[in-house]
Amino acid sequence: MTISSHRLRTEEKKLFKKLLFSFGFFLASIFFLIYIGLPLFAKFILFTSSMGKNNSTTETKESTILFPPILDPTFEATNTAKINVSGFGEKETTVKIIVNDEVFAKVPADKEGKFIVSNISLSEGTNSIKAITIKDDKQSSPSSALIVEYIKAAPKLEIEEPSEGENFYSDKKNISITGITDKGNKVSINDHQAIVDQEGKFSYPVTLSEGDNNFKIIAYDNAGNQTTLERKVIYHP
Repeated sequence: MTISSHRLRTEEKKLFKKLLFSFGFFLASIFFLIYIGLPLFAKFILFTSSMGKNNSTTETKESTILFPPILDPTFEATNTAKINVSGFGEKETTVKIIVNDEVFAKVPADKEGKFIVSNISLSEGTNSIKAITIKDDKQSSPSSALIVEYIKAAPKLEIEEPSEGENFYSDKKNISITGITDKGNKVSINDHQAIVDQEGKFSYPVTLSEGDNNFKIIAYDNAGNQTTLERKVIYHP
């Protein structure tokens, strides 16, 4: 009987310890949940919410980025004081045209993004044309510059040899027509291209026929300007 009572008390003590341990663990869990778990969970919710807002803001910013228009290639030089320029950009926006760092005009881009600006006034010499996309209160960076040279003056053309009306005899049947023009120009003699060096000097060999020999020399630049001179020489076999 004494042994059974002792065992019973021992079991009761073990059970009490288990209950005490379980109750302590329960209290610790409640403490962890209230003071650590819930704040961590709240911070996690705020973090994910913030990430969503940042992504949304980034997407919004990306969707509002405007790209500069693309100007169609045109001639490098012209002898016309006014030209038309076309291009392609974002559809249904406004395109601002900048000529030599000054605003020239604002034109609409159509539903396909195409636009054209007419009668752009050029200054003599080198001209820079750029375009900017405008939508609402935003605008793009400038486009790549379109460089156009406006050349108004006629090309320089001087004939060094032969002189007008010069006579050549039997030992001078083969001669060269030589002269000078502006750098970068081309020269034709009786519709044949002469060789022009980097300094603008040219030379063209010819074989004379008996009697009068007429030559038409034309110098022309990239803008389409021309200067024409004529030479007549006489060959005596």
